[in-house]
Amino acid sequence: MAMIAGMIPMAMGMGETGEQAAPLGRAVIGGLFASTFAALFILPLLFVWMKEKSTFDSKSLLPQDEPDHRKPLVEKDTYSVN
Repeated sequence: MAMIAGMIPMAMGMGETGEQAAPLGRAVIGGLFASTFAALFILPLLFVWMKEKSTFDSKSLLPQDEPDHRKPLVEKDTYSVN
């Protein structure tokens, strides 16, 4: 939001080269607004929508599931050189 507010004078065409820089200022403000809106509203809604459509529940996302640290990830005999 601070960047958008900082670009307002440029978008309004203030200063010596205001007529040349105004389109760039408007484009930057539009891009910042669109990306901020997408990141704060569209993306979370998309994640919620995909989660509701999913039939797979990942055990790693459930707080009550803890990894079993007793079981080794790789068997010791797997990489033995004979």
